[in-house]
Amino acid sequence: MKKFLLLSVLCFFAILVNGQSISSSVIASAGGYSESGGLSLSWTLGELAVETFTTSNLVLTQGFQQGYYEITGIDELSNKDFKVNIYPNPAVEYINIQIENPEIKKVKIELFSMEGKLISNEEFENTGTFFELNLSNHSSSQLILKLTDLNSGKANTYKIIKR
Repeated sequence: MKKFLLLSVLCFFAILVNGQSISSSVIASAGGYSESGGLSLSWTLGELAVETFTTSNLVLTQGFQQGYYEITGIDELSNKDFKVNIYPNPAVEYINIQIENPEIKKVKIELFSMEGKLISNEEFENTGTFFELNLSNHSSSQLILKLTDLNSGKANTYKIIKR
């Protein structure tokens, strides 16, 4: 009898633990999305505000609607001589690539899908300006950008998010 009671209690706790969910959800009567001037606004009627940030001209109140988080970061660079600015990231139509090191004269720019397929292959003559890489022909996904100095062979890779 003790074994049966212990087994019953263990089964009850196993069902209880598996029956819980941590995800947030909203059933809303209205909502919308708008983009203008590099800013985007997504809203849902009936959500409770969780946190608010305020500056002199902007107010951001965030609730439970944010179901997709984009965390973009670059780990410590493997090549410290290869100083690059890549912006904006996440990108919609294009990214700008600016090589900060004037000693790097010619750069090979390769764009790969997350599966490793080569999507784009271009060369850039570094004159101190930026190179604009067009992403409008590609679907929304995460991409790998590989920059190679054609003189020294030094290279770095970067994670790009295409919206």
